[in-house]
Amino acid sequence: MAKIEDLALSIDKMKAANSIIRRMEKDGADDAAMIAAIVAQTGLSAEVAARGVVLADWQWKCGFDTAGSRAEIRRLQGRLKSLTRMQERGTQSQEVETQAGAVEIKENADLARIQMIFPGKPDEATRRALKANGFRWSPSQGAWQRHLNEAGRWAAERVMKAISAEGAA
Repeated sequence: MAKIEDLALSIDKMKAANSIIRRMEKDGADDAAMIAAIVAQTGLSAEVAARGVVLADWQWKCGFDTAGSRAEIRRLQGRLKSLTRMQERGTQSQEVETQAGAVEIKENADLARIQMIFPGKPDEATRRALKANGFRWSPSQGAWQRHLNEAGRWAAERVMKAISAEGAA
């Protein structure tokens, strides 16, 4: 959360610096005067102020670009909400009995993964069903896993249906 607040604060400073740059460009001020004014009025460091004032070869106007930063703030806020919901739900685990034995389906909120833990190595058809539904083997976890979201939960159900249908056939 601190990163989002820091980013928002720096955007406000960059907007203020842009205002100073536009005003001083109209008055015909030189780069050094603009940098000094930005440092004095916004609290930005001299190096950061110089990045907004001194043009590089590829730049066509002075100032700071804040459009991407605002989008990044919105993206981080949405991600924070989804992670909070996931943590509130917590780690859940259930065992499902199949032809291959008891399969544990675990929603690991700490790793943000849905995991399927088999008693031994699954057969070729089961591994094919797991891979087709986006699961990948994780040796460090000893489980087949994919990202924990609604699509992952749905994929786990599809794999269980495929395993059950395979055993019934």
